[in-house]
Amino acid sequence: MDVSHLFEPIKLGMAFDSEEYAYEYYNKYAATIGFSVRKEYANKSKVHGYVTSRKFICYKEGYRERDKREAMVKKPRKEIRTGCLAHMVVSRQSNGKFSIISFEKKHNHPLVPPSLAHMLPSQRNIKLSQAYEIDLLDDSGICPKSSFDYASRLAGGKASLGYTKWDHINYLRDKRKESLKQGVAHSLVDYFEKRVIKDPSFQFSLQLDDDGLITNIFWADAKMIRDF
Repeated sequence: MDVSHLFEPIKLGMAFDSEEYAYEYYNKYAATIGFSVRKEYANKSKVHGYVTSRKFICYKEGYRERDKREAMVKKPRKEIRTGCLAHMVVSRQSNGKFSIISFEKKHNHPLVPPSLAHMLPSQRNIKLSQAYEIDLLDDSGICPKSSFDYASRLAGGKASLGYTKWDHINYLRDKRKESLKQGVAHSLVDYFEKRVIKDPSFQFSLQLDDDGLITNIFWADAKMIRDF
């Protein structure tokens, strides 16, 4: 079903409240047309640090760089990029809004039928409510395949779910990796704090990244301090 008429035609000068709103609009437009979107670059103000312009491109833009190791692979990955030039560029205006300053509509490859658009990379997304549901099923001991099938039935079919089985599996994998990192870090800090209580000369310091995860740990006991 052609639903492209539901969108205001993209044209130069169209304004959005933010670059993210611009991306969301272009991505929804892409779903009606039948392609996936990538974020290519963002220019930022050196003075203020905010984004001044952003380019969104078709996922078939450019070509994949050749990997020398592919010569040893019996079945190398299929090239999916075609050098497509379709894109949309938005630029920040004096009022803080982002206006379209460049738009290329034409694609150099066949487009996906709208009925299959939910399978495209930029269209797949696990919503917050779905993440809670996946977590609940996982905590209940239900295997990923069964929990995915259950979520699909609730949504009215896989096509209405908004993500694939592999997205489901990858979400659980990342969740467990994060849980493991947090668990190890918590145990380590708990051990160090107990050492400080038993030995006031014991010292430790943590360095965290932007996500609050431990990147470096320093500790020293009385012997190390004395030897130093």
